Amino acid sequence: MTGAALSKAHVVAAVIAAITEQCASVERVAAMARDEASGDESRSEGQYDTRATEASYLARGQAERWGVLRQSRSWFESVGAAPCDHAEAGALLRVRVRGGEEWLYLAPVGSPSVVVDGQVVRIVAVESPLGAALADAVAGDEVEVDGPLGGGEWLVLGVS
Repeated sequence: MTGAALSKAHVVAAVIAAITEQCASVERVAAMARDEASGDESRSEGQYDTRATEASYLARGQAERWGVLRQSRSWFESVGAAPCDHAEAGALLRVRVRGGEEWLYLAPVGSPSVVVDGQVVRIVAVESPLGAALADAVAGDEVEVDGPLGGGEWLVLGVS
């Protein structure tokens, strides 16, 4: 990874696009589950036939996931590109860890990584072990991070 600066606005736009794509996918799966739950194929054939019930659970779960995604997208649309001077929700960080550099975007909930201008940006939940360890850090701070993949020192190179 290089130390080239990333546009925070481009990062936020890429995250919003990824979440929008996830929403569309969840909507398709939820529609299929609703059809399965109410279709003739799912009509109970006996007391132990639970296909319709299982399909309705899946549809409900997908509807809940869709709601979380929409809430996350709304947060990114309203707060995501505001400038930050320290690590907090909405901050884009460039960090050095284990000899390499990474880009992190702190958000209320984690999300899949996005690629912006050839750089991978990890979306990290502020309450995750990494997000909590980085809380309030500023450029130049070294942070000790313990996590499921082991610990390490992270040097904050920049915050925007």
